[in-house]
Formats: sequence, structure tokens, C-alpha cells
Amino acid sequence: MRNDVLSAPLKRALKYCAAVGSAILLILASGISASYAAPPYLAGDDQKPAKPDISQRTQIRFLTGTDFAPFNNLSPQGRLSGYHIDLIRALCQELAITNRCLIEARPWNELFPALQKNETDALIAGLTPDREKRTTLSFTRAYFSLPARFVTVRTSELADKNFSPDGKTVGVLAGSAHEALLKTYFPKAKTSPYSNSEPLYKNLRDGKIQLLFGDAMSLSLWMNPSTISGNTAPDGSCCRFIGGTYPAPEFLGQGMTIALRKQDADLRLAFNNALNALERKGVLDDLYLRYFPVDFY
Repeated sequence: MRNDVLSAPLKRALKYCAAVGSAILLILASGISASYAAPPYLAGDDQKPAKPDISQRTQIRFLTGTDFAPFNNLSPQGRLSGYHIDLIRALCQELAITNRCLIEARPWNELFPALQKNETDALIAGLTPDREKRTTLSFTRAYFSLPARFVTVRTSELADKNFSPDGKTVGVLAGSAHEALLKTYFPKAKTSPYSNSEPLYKNLRDGKIQLLFGDAMSLSLWMNPSTISGNTAPDGSCCRFIGGTYPAPEFLGQGMTIALRKQDADLRLAFNNALNALERKGVLDDLYLRYFPVDFY
């Protein structure tokens, strides 16, 4: 992915600045939402929320999932690991509450009930807030964005420069937000919907479609199967990203956030403060590099 890990944040910043300039021209020329390389987290702005006093809390309980590699894994011995576990530990260290942090993992269907029953204080499990969830819960700023990208086979003659999917056959998951995004922004592409990922991946590898369009994070894992527990992912070494990234929050949401009860405003502010600090210190960059060796920005 990168030859020099230490310079990766700088490289991404330079790439981001250059791409934003191109994106502005794209907006002016066509009115289409910009394709640019956003960072893997979304600060949203330069706000630095006041650091609230949470010293009266004797413990802060974090709850995550059990099977969302590489964000969280639960070994047969019950040991937790993954991006979310490291992020929780970094948050607790930044807030100087390490000795009061508790981390637990449960199946997905038990997460929201646990928060509502006051069995935990914060859910950190790859949650993207929607209108329904916002009526009963509050959410921090995003710590990880989920843009869309195009993928093609490595032997393709298509080039990144002046890339366009117009007139090309593009595979996408049927009924997904990515299909809606594709049809809206690229109406001249020949959309080919698939009911699930396996035939979609296979037909790209076999040359039956020219491009694949979908979640950049998932596609990066597919193209680096060793990051998946048990190495059970399809072989994506055949393929590569092409063109820019498409954050498209109107279709894909703002990104992953931490969910809390509405009454815990002090925790929300504390977590936002800590996430901003971790971003400034490069900790979020380090976590991204550690768990996503195939760069999807």
C-alpha cells in the first residue's frame, strides 16, 4: 500500500488537497457530487469541544460486537481484538480513564437493547446513525467514513486519469445505497445489479463486467484476504481500485460513530474531545494503517 508508513498521513493529506481542487472543478463543470479522497475519519469541522468533567463516573462501559473483522473479533478463548478495541483503549488513555474502562462484546442483536437497559454506556460497533436511531440515542462525531469506489481487474487498460464509468458495464449489489448512488451520479453507466457479492466478484474476475462499484472499505478487505479471520474471503488479488472516492453522505451516511443514551451528554462531549485529539496526534491514521493495508482512500 505504502512504501513509507511514517509518511503516510502526509501523503494522504497532499493527495486530499490535490483531489479537492479537482473535485471543485468537477462540481462546477457537471453538478455531480465530487469524487475525492476523504480521510478515513470525519471531523466535520475544526471545532474543539470543551472537555467535560467525567471524574464522577466510577466506570465507563463500552460494548462492541463479536464478529465484524477487522473491527472486532472474539477468539475461542474469549479474547477481544480489532480496530474498535484499540480505538476504545486509545480513547480511555486520552481521557485518562483507563482504570475505569470496561470492554464487553455481544452479538449484534443484543447491542441496542443493552444500551437502552443501561447495561452499557457506549456502543462502538460500526454504527451509522439514521433518523430512527437519532430519536432515542445520541451519537458522537464520525471516527471512520465509508466512501464508495470503483474496482476493475489489474489487467484492465482503463486508467485513473480522466476515468469515467460511462458506457461501461458496472456490477453493483441490487437494492443497495451504492446502486442508487451509481444510477444517480452515473446514469450513462450500464448498471448490472447482483443479489449478493460472490457472483459479483466472480464476474468481475472473469471479465463479464468491466467494473464493480461498492463500499470501499469492504472492497479493500476483499483485495487483501489475509486481513479476514480465517482467510475465507474470495481472492481479490485480481483487482484494483480505479478513479477517486465518493463519500456521498446523502446516500452512504456520515460514517461510523459511537452511540450513547441522550442523557449522557457529558460522555458524548468527552468522546468528541478525545476523537479530535486522537486525530490531531495521528492515532487515527495509525489505526487505519494497521488494519487496512489496502488503502481505500
